[in-house]
Amino acid sequence: MILGLDLSTSKIGYSIIDNNKKLIECDVMKLKPLPLEDRAEIFYLFMITLKNRFEIKEIFIEEPFSMFGGGRTTAGTMAKLQRFNGMCSFAVKRVFKQNPVLIPANKARKSVGLKIKRGENTKKKVIEWVEKSYPKDFIVEYTNYGNPRPGTDDKADAVVIALAGMETLNEKRNEADNGKLAQKHNK
Repeated sequence: MILGLDLSTSKIGYSIIDNNKKLIECDVMKLKPLPLEDRAEIFYLFMITLKNRFEIKEIFIEEPFSMFGGGRTTAGTMAKLQRFNGMCSFAVKRVFKQNPVLIPANKARKSVGLKIKRGENTKKKVIEWVEKSYPKDFIVEYTNYGNPRPGTDDKADAVVIALAGMETLNEKRNEADNGKLAQKHNK
């Protein structure tokens, strides 16, 4: 099974898919406004819970932004997110005895065939894509104002990251198989 994670300092979206791309579990973990180290410890304990419940073999995390986003992100916010991401990556390493693989969001979307045009609402498009891909398993709840409930975009991002992780693994297997074929052919 593959674990996909969308980390932020207030909410963590997570999804687990099996080798057939079946969505096993998908949810969001809301973090209280505690010091980052305490939030990382809560995440660490949650990773232990997931490890005990599922046979997770690979872990993929959405890579945190490293560029400013048009006035929405300050250097302090980016530093805090990078710091928290590092703590969570270390927690994954401790629990699963392997390093998580970081995947940039745009690369993840591209690898699963999700195209978003300039000017489109990315969060909305990702939610719609995941809802369409998993109509029975990814149910979107809406607020009284018609917006997806908070955390829905984090869950959707985690699904995309898990699927992109599977694509990454498949590419590596294909490259390895092609290398073996080339070696066999050259003999």
